[in-house]
Formats: sequence, structure tokens, C-alpha cells
Amino acid sequence: MVLMGNQMAISQNILFASFLVVAFGIIAINIVVPLPAAVQIFLLVIALAADVVAFSTRYYAYMFGPFFKMKNGKVTLNDSEAFTLSPSGNAIIVREGEGVWATSYIRVPVYKSGTEMSPEEKVDFSSLFSRVVTLSKDPFRIATQLSVINKDDYLNRIRDKMNAAEERYQRIVGDQAAKKPAVERVKGEVTMWHNLFDNVTKAQSNALSTYVMVSAYGGSEDEAVNIVLRKADELASGIGAIFGVAPTMVQGTDMLAFVEPEYIIPVGTVSEQIRQKTVGSGI
Repeated sequence: MVLMGNQMAISQNILFASFLVVAFGIIAINIVVPLPAAVQIFLLVIALAADVVAFSTRYYAYMFGPFFKMKNGKVTLNDSEAFTLSPSGNAIIVREGEGVWATSYIRVPVYKSGTEMSPEEKVDFSSLFSRVVTLSKDPFRIATQLSVINKDDYLNRIRDKMNAAEERYQRIVGDQAAKKPAVERVKGEVTMWHNLFDNVTKAQSNALSTYVMVSAYGGSEDEAVNIVLRKADELASGIGAIFGVAPTMVQGTDMLAFVEPEYIIPVGTVSEQIRQKTVGSGI
């Protein structure tokens, strides 16, 4: 992390110095070389623009850097190695230089919100939270995240049952020996599945998750994972004892819900596409 910070600071200084040299160089040419008034004004505008860009890079270098490294019309925002999941499935791995960073997530069940607490309960909760902060000398993150629930599997199961009910209805309608109560019962089942499908797709379902994130650095992947899992176990035990709940380690692809935007807000899922089309059409 320190290495990346130093590299970013060097890049900012290089950009700042480069644009500043260009600005002063243009001004010097404008003073020394006798040029028409229109050309002098044009050069002054360029110098002013270079000066503005130079000071902008002091704070926004991350916006300018990728454009200078553009190749074949493509801008690379981040060329570092993407993260991977550990073989054990309980840590996210990121390589940095000669070492490895491992990160684990602990899901903390919360059964009551602050809006439901009395003033005394809020004071008690704050006191418990202060005890959690002292559980580890190493930094860790406690956060609450609101994410969109991916309902594709659930919708597919509803659609399958709805299609099966419609097939039964078509068969029983074509059966001359079928009694009216039986026909009405199957028709009601079809209506029920249609109503359930419409209600599930129209509403956006959200999940609120409270989690703890802890990271550790090691010389190898195994070392980093072992260290971070030990820290996570200690934190989970401490949090469970303080709050009286049972924290769980987040496993496998469930960790992507805290990392990947597509898992946090799955706009590409079928359920979200149907919901947006339904809301957009005013249904």
C-alpha cells in the first residue's frame, strides 16, 4: 500500500511539473519572440490552460493519468492484477509486489435498528460498540451495506410453476368430462401464480447486511490467509460475546456482494430488467 501511494505521488509531481514547464515555456516564448497580437493571445490562452491543468493534477491526477497511457483509443483505468478467491473460499487475495494481501468478511446478525431503540438502549448499544473497537490492535472495518437481492432463481421457479399450472388448465378445459369445480380450482391456481410473479417483479427487494472486514499481509498466499483467518476468528468470537449473536464467516462467491458492484446492484439480472420495464411502462 505504501509503494502504491509513493508511485501515485511521483506521478502527480511529474504531471504537475510537466504542465507547469509548458505554461512558463509558452509565456517565455511570448515575451522573447516578437509575434502578432493574435498569436500572443492564443499562446496566452494555451499557457493559462496548461497552468490550470497543472494545478488540477495536484488533486485529480487519477483522472488525467489513464488518458496519457491510452493505447489504440482504449483507456485503462487500472492495470493491477484483479483479486482472486483463496482455494479455501473464505478470503479474497490481492497480490502487491512480493507479498499478498488477504481479506475476510464476517457477517454480523443485527435484529434491531436504531429507530426501534429507546434512548437508554441506544446508550447501551454505543457502549457495546466501543468495546468492539478495542477487540484488535490491527485496523478493521465495520459497515452496513444495502444491496439489491438477485431474485432470478426465485422468479424462474415461480415461472415454472406458473407454466405447469397453465398447461394443466389447458388440458382440463379441453376435457369434456371435467367438472366445473375442478376447472375453477386450476384457473384459480393459474391466477395465483400470475399475481405472485407480478408482485415479485414489480417491487425491488433489498438486503441490509452488517459486516466486519479484516485484512492481513503475508509473504505468500498461505501465510496471508492463515493470518487473516486467525484475526477474523478472534474478532468473530469477541463480537459474538459482546453482542450475544453468532457472527459467521462469509464464504465463496457470497464475498463478492461486498466487492463487485454487479453483486451489490445486479442491474443485469432478469428480475431487475423486468422491474424497470414494468415501472417504466407505468404498470
